[in-house]
This record gives sequence, C-alpha cells and structure tokens, in this order.
Amino acid sequence: MEEFLKALVEVESNVESIRSKLRACGGIAQPYLDVIDGVDPGATLSAAHSYYQYIKLAKGNLQVNSEYFQYIDLELQDLNSTYLTIVDNMMRALSAEDYVSASFLADLAFIIRSYILCTHGGTSDCDWMRDSFKVRVSILRRFSKSRGV
Repeated sequence: MEEFLKALVEVESNVESIRSKLRACGGIAQPYLDVIDGVDPGATLSAAHSYYQYIKLAKGNLQVNSEYFQYIDLELQDLNSTYLTIVDNMMRALSAEDYVSASFLADLAFIIRSYILCTHGGTSDCDWMRDSFKVRVSILRRFSKSRGV
C-alpha cells in the first residue's frame, strides 16, 4: 500500500503492478485491494481505512485546507519542531471545525511520533516511516485546496 500512495504522487505510475503484488499476498490483502478500487473497507483493518482516506482525497471526495500542510518540514530536519507544527496545525483545524484536515494532521502526528520513538529507540530500520511521512505530506499538498485559515 505504501507503493500505491507513492503512485498517487507520481505522474507516471503503474497501479496494475501494485494490484498484482497485493493479489499475490492472498486473502489478507483483500481490504487493501478493495481500497485501491475505491471501495470502503468497512469494519476491517484500521490501516486500510487510513489508506482509503488518502484515496478519497486524491479522487476529490474529501477536501483539506492547504494552509495546514505547506509549512510542514518534509525533510524532517528538526523532528520535535515538525511534530509541534503538526499538532499546532491540528489544533487550529479543530478550532476551525475542519475535522477532515485535522484527521489527516492526526495521521501525520502519529507517523512522526512513531518515527521519533523509532530513531531514539536504537532501531535501525526507521527509514520506511520517514518515507511514509514524506509521501503523505506530498499527497496532502498535491490534492489540497487553499481556503484560508
């Protein structure tokens, strides 16, 4: 699914190859196949719901305010500052009753917090979280609308 999110950002992408890889995983991947096809995953894996929200955003079924995402440090130079920026923006979105933008910001906060814990925990394989964060921020920037905050 991370490959599929990357494909949403790229202009030239091969979604069919991603479907083939998921099919090879058997029934356990069915919720993710459903999500790629734009089908609500229903009462299933929460991760599938998260991916589904990004797909709905890319299809124009959800709208987020670009103002909340444009100043997030994509390179993660200062992890704590980036985390605080995301939480601050989430609080502003909640105050403005922009619950859709707030939910995406909560997703980013979870990922960046997990990345912080991973890198400070001595785990060597944290790069996938950094990549996941970058892809999500890129999607949010690409498919967001400017509405003023």
